[in-house]
Amino acid sequence: MIIDILHSLPENTKIKFLHPCISKKIFLKRVSELSRLLKVPIKNISRYKGGKRGIPLGLLLEIMDRSKLDISNLQDEIAIKISKNGKYVAIGPEINIDSEWVYVSELIKGDGHIPKSFHYIAFVNNNLALIEHVKEFFIKQGLDKSRMSVLKRPDANFLIINSMLFAQIFNKILSVPVGKKDEIPINDFVLENEEFGKAAVRGAFDAEGSVGIYGSRRITISSNSKLWLEKLKQILDKIKIKSKIFEDGNKREKSIYRLAIYNIINIKRFYRLIKPLHTGKIKKFMFIFEHSDFTPKGLFPKRVLKGISEGKSKRKDLAKELNRKMYLIGNDLRLLKRKGLIDAHGIYTNRGCFYEYSLTKYGRDYLKDNLDSFLD
Repeated sequence: MIIDILHSLPENTKIKFLHPCISKKIFLKRVSELSRLLKVPIKNISRYKGGKRGIPLGLLLEIMDRSKLDISNLQDEIAIKISKNGKYVAIGPEINIDSEWVYVSELIKGDGHIPKSFHYIAFVNNNLALIEHVKEFFIKQGLDKSRMSVLKRPDANFLIINSMLFAQIFNKILSVPVGKKDEIPINDFVLENEEFGKAAVRGAFDAEGSVGIYGSRRITISSNSKLWLEKLKQILDKIKIKSKIFEDGNKREKSIYRLAIYNIINIKRFYRLIKPLHTGKIKKFMFIFEHSDFTPKGLFPKRVLKGISEGKSKRKDLAKELNRKMYLIGNDLRLLKRKGLIDAHGIYTNRGCFYEYSLTKYGRDYLKDNLDSFLD
């Protein structure tokens, strides 16, 4: 999605032309004529035109408006800075907001902040891989390495991005809050684009998510902002990952909210579609998948389900194939039927009645998401 950033930047923004030839495309009138029209001293217009001094953003937009020039004439030909102490960054005036921009913005919403002064962006996380990922993102956008610093502490790592320009872009275009975070919004254009939505959930999870591997296995994303979690839930609903939000006020002065995802099917679908990058959390996903035949209540009979999918439709055939006693297979079948994974069909003969079993649509979907985790 192409965005014009110039109209989102503050008045103290300065624009510098990277090549002298670009000024010929912008300054179509004579210096004296521009000076009279804009009421700006001739010497200043000359400096702007010659590239010796950065031109104020408002003045540049007025010149382009008078000349009826499109903003795309400046693409990849300018550098931008904010305030006298800022550093020029070669970017814009149009940027392509893609999934990576969305991902980093949600990371900062969860585990970072922008001060009211807009002097920097801080990102705090205990995972060095994420710190390096964010650093590489800003380098790709044109920010010099010297404008970033990492402070390593035992509990977390602090990445400081010294750029008022990027602080403004993330706040004005991607709605990263400034100062104390209360409610955290997500832009409509993110909610309307499936890939942007997945990137938003990935960023929120890598920042504020956790994976429970003992007791009740679940994924949670926690925040003081109920609005943020509600927007994330909308995204999950669209990609058919079931979740719920609950308030956790246990032993807390101020309640926090948690978005929770249960059930191995939802957990696997989340991992496959969202593709989290936090290496510590990925290890926990792998632990769950390696032990996915077990639940807190005991062995989950996935082998029986797989046997039915391979054509073993009778209880005695399943018992023989899996080398289990008939009554144990019966327990497994009752559990699978209760969970809606299989259907039972009564077959009546002159010798009595027996049942044949087949997978439901839910059972087939379950197998599709879990084939990689069956034990031989």
